[in-house]
Amino acid sequence: MLTVGSCFSGIGGLELGLERTGGFETKWQIENDPYASAVLKKHWPNVKRYGDIRGIDPSGLERVDIVCGGYPCQPFSLAGQRNGEADDRHLWPYMLGIIRHLRPRFALLENVPGHLSMGFGRVFGDLAECGYDAEWGVLSAAGVGAPHLRKRIFIVAHAGCERRRGGKKSERER
Repeated sequence: MLTVGSCFSGIGGLELGLERTGGFETKWQIENDPYASAVLKKHWPNVKRYGDIRGIDPSGLERVDIVCGGYPCQPFSLAGQRNGEADDRHLWPYMLGIIRHLRPRFALLENVPGHLSMGFGRVFGDLAECGYDAEWGVLSAAGVGAPHLRKRIFIVAHAGCERRRGGKKSERER
Protein backbone atom coordinates (compact mmCIF):
# COMPACT_ATOMS: atom_id res chain seq x y z
CA MET A 1 0.00 0.00 0.00
CA LEU A 2 1.41 3.40 -1.01
CA THR A 3 0.91 6.31 1.37
CA VAL A 4 -0.42 9.71 0.28
CA GLY A 5 -0.02 13.26 1.52
CA SER A 6 -2.27 15.86 -0.10
CA CYS A 7 -1.65 19.58 -0.55
CA PHE A 8 -4.53 21.88 -1.52
CA SER A 9 -6.84 18.93 -0.86
CA GLY A 10 -10.14 20.64 -1.66
CA ILE A 11 -12.77 18.01 -0.91
CA GLY A 12 -10.34 15.15 -1.50
CA GLY A 13 -10.85 14.30 -5.16
CA LEU A 14 -7.28 13.20 -5.83
CA GLU A 15 -7.09 11.16 -2.63
CA LEU A 16 -10.45 9.54 -3.32
CA GLY A 17 -9.38 8.57 -6.82
CA LEU A 18 -6.12 7.12 -5.58
CA GLU A 19 -7.74 5.24 -2.68
CA ARG A 20 -10.45 3.74 -4.89
CA THR A 21 -7.75 1.82 -6.77
CA GLY A 22 -7.16 -0.13 -3.57
CA GLY A 23 -3.45 0.65 -3.49
CA PHE A 24 -3.25 3.95 -1.57
CA GLU A 25 -3.83 5.20 1.97
CA THR A 26 -4.07 8.92 2.79
CA LYS A 27 -1.92 9.98 5.76
CA TRP A 28 -2.35 13.78 5.80
CA GLN A 29 -4.17 16.60 4.02
CA ILE A 30 -3.50 20.32 3.75
CA GLU A 31 -6.54 22.52 3.13
CA ASN A 32 -7.23 26.09 4.20
CA ASP A 33 -10.92 26.41 3.25
CA PRO A 34 -13.26 25.72 6.23
CA TYR A 35 -16.04 24.10 4.18
CA ALA A 36 -13.63 21.83 2.28
CA SER A 37 -11.90 20.95 5.57
CA ALA A 38 -15.26 19.90 7.05
CA VAL A 39 -15.88 17.62 4.06
CA LEU A 40 -12.40 16.11 4.48
CA LYS A 41 -13.03 15.53 8.19
CA LYS A 42 -16.28 13.72 7.40
CA HIS A 43 -14.74 11.38 4.81
CA TRP A 44 -11.28 10.97 6.39
CA PRO A 45 -11.96 11.27 10.15
CA ASN A 46 -8.66 9.66 11.16
CA VAL A 47 -6.38 11.54 8.77
CA LYS A 48 -4.18 14.35 10.08
CA ARG A 49 -5.23 17.71 8.62
CA TYR A 50 -3.34 20.98 8.38
CA GLY A 51 -4.53 24.48 7.45
CA ASP A 52 -2.68 27.15 5.51
CA ILE A 53 0.25 25.63 3.62
CA ARG A 54 2.23 28.84 4.12
CA GLY A 55 2.52 28.12 7.84
CA ILE A 56 3.52 24.46 7.64
CA ASP A 57 6.97 23.22 8.62
CA PRO A 58 7.57 20.26 6.27
CA SER A 59 9.71 18.54 8.91
CA GLY A 60 6.50 17.99 10.92
CA LEU A 61 4.81 16.04 8.12
CA GLU A 62 4.82 12.25 8.00
CA ARG A 63 6.87 10.86 5.12
CA VAL A 64 4.68 9.47 2.33
CA ASP A 65 5.17 7.69 -1.00
CA ILE A 66 3.23 10.26 -3.00
CA VAL A 67 2.49 13.95 -2.54
CA CYS A 68 -0.50 15.08 -4.59
CA GLY A 69 -2.29 18.34 -5.08
CA GLY A 70 -3.86 20.90 -7.33
CA TYR A 71 -1.94 24.04 -6.41
CA PRO A 72 -3.99 27.21 -7.00
CA CYS A 73 -4.70 27.88 -10.67
CA GLN A 74 -5.73 31.55 -10.47
CA PRO A 75 -2.23 32.89 -11.22
CA PHE A 76 -2.20 30.99 -14.55
CA SER A 77 -5.84 30.66 -15.58
CA LEU A 78 -6.94 32.17 -18.89
CA ALA A 79 -10.08 33.30 -17.04
CA GLY A 80 -8.08 35.50 -14.66
CA GLN A 81 -5.55 38.31 -14.72
CA ARG A 82 -2.62 35.90 -15.26
CA ASN A 83 -0.28 37.55 -12.79
CA GLY A 84 1.75 34.35 -12.49
CA GLU A 85 4.42 34.44 -9.78
CA ALA A 86 3.41 38.01 -8.83
CA ASP A 87 -0.04 36.74 -7.74
CA ASP A 88 -0.51 36.34 -3.96
CA ARG A 89 -2.20 33.00 -4.72
CA HIS A 90 0.97 31.60 -6.34
CA LEU A 91 1.55 28.83 -3.81
CA TRP A 92 3.53 26.32 -5.90
CA PRO A 93 6.76 27.20 -4.02
CA TYR A 94 5.20 25.95 -0.77
CA MET A 95 4.21 22.62 -2.28
CA LEU A 96 7.65 22.35 -3.85
CA GLY A 97 9.17 22.92 -0.40
CA ILE A 98 7.21 19.95 0.92
CA ILE A 99 8.25 17.76 -2.00
CA ARG A 100 11.87 18.89 -1.65
CA HIS A 101 11.90 18.11 2.08
CA LEU A 102 9.97 14.81 2.11
CA ARG A 103 11.43 13.38 -1.12
CA PRO A 104 8.39 11.19 -1.93
CA ARG A 105 8.70 8.54 -4.64
CA PHE A 106 6.00 10.32 -6.66
CA ALA A 107 4.25 13.65 -7.03
CA LEU A 108 0.86 13.99 -8.71
CA LEU A 109 0.01 17.57 -9.66
CA GLU A 110 -3.07 19.13 -11.27
CA ASN A 111 -3.71 22.56 -12.77
CA VAL A 112 -5.47 24.42 -15.60
CA PRO A 113 -4.36 24.33 -19.26
CA GLY A 114 -3.54 28.06 -19.13
CA HIS A 115 -0.57 27.05 -17.00
CA LEU A 116 1.09 25.64 -20.13
CA SER A 117 1.72 29.16 -21.43
CA MET A 118 2.69 30.64 -18.05
CA GLY A 119 4.78 29.11 -15.28
CA PHE A 120 4.65 25.51 -16.45
CA GLY A 121 8.31 25.39 -17.44
CA ARG A 122 9.25 26.66 -13.99
CA VAL A 123 7.35 23.81 -12.32
CA PHE A 124 9.08 21.24 -14.53
CA GLY A 125 12.45 22.88 -13.87
CA ASP A 126 11.84 22.90 -10.12
CA LEU A 127 10.96 19.20 -10.18
CA ALA A 128 14.03 18.35 -12.26
CA GLU A 129 16.25 20.35 -9.90
CA CYS A 130 14.94 18.17 -7.06
CA GLY A 131 15.78 14.96 -8.95
CA TYR A 132 12.36 14.15 -10.42
CA ASP A 133 11.49 13.04 -13.92
CA ALA A 134 7.99 14.03 -15.01
CA GLU A 135 5.36 13.32 -17.63
CA TRP A 136 2.29 15.40 -18.26
CA GLY A 137 -0.91 15.43 -20.24
CA VAL A 138 -4.16 17.34 -20.57
CA LEU A 139 -7.23 15.33 -19.63
CA SER A 140 -10.85 16.29 -19.98
CA ALA A 141 -13.61 15.34 -17.59
CA ALA A 142 -15.71 14.51 -20.66
CA GLY A 143 -13.03 12.03 -21.68
CA VAL A 144 -13.85 9.96 -18.62
CA GLY A 145 -17.64 10.18 -18.90
CA ALA A 146 -18.55 13.50 -17.23
CA PRO A 147 -21.09 15.79 -18.95
CA HIS A 148 -18.64 18.75 -19.08
CA LEU A 149 -15.18 19.44 -20.54
CA ARG A 150 -13.19 20.75 -17.53
CA LYS A 151 -9.76 20.22 -19.07
CA ARG A 152 -6.88 19.90 -16.63
CA ILE A 153 -3.14 19.33 -16.80
CA PHE A 154 -1.92 16.35 -14.82
CA ILE A 155 1.75 15.93 -14.02
CA VAL A 156 3.15 12.68 -12.68
CA ALA A 157 6.68 13.07 -11.37
CA HIS A 158 8.82 10.23 -10.12
CA ALA A 159 12.07 10.24 -8.25
CA GLY A 160 14.93 9.41 -10.60
CA CYS A 161 16.76 6.15 -9.92
CA GLU A 162 20.02 7.97 -9.20
CA ARG A 163 18.40 10.11 -6.50
CA ARG A 164 16.78 7.13 -4.79
CA ARG A 165 19.95 5.08 -4.71
CA GLY A 166 22.32 7.79 -3.60
CA GLY A 167 23.62 8.47 -7.12
CA LYS A 168 24.32 4.85 -8.04
CA LYS A 169 22.51 3.04 -10.83
CA SER A 170 22.17 -0.72 -10.81
CA GLU A 171 23.43 -2.75 -13.77
CA ARG A 172 19.85 -3.16 -14.98
CA GLU A 173 19.16 0.59 -14.79
CA ARG A 174 22.35 1.41 -16.70
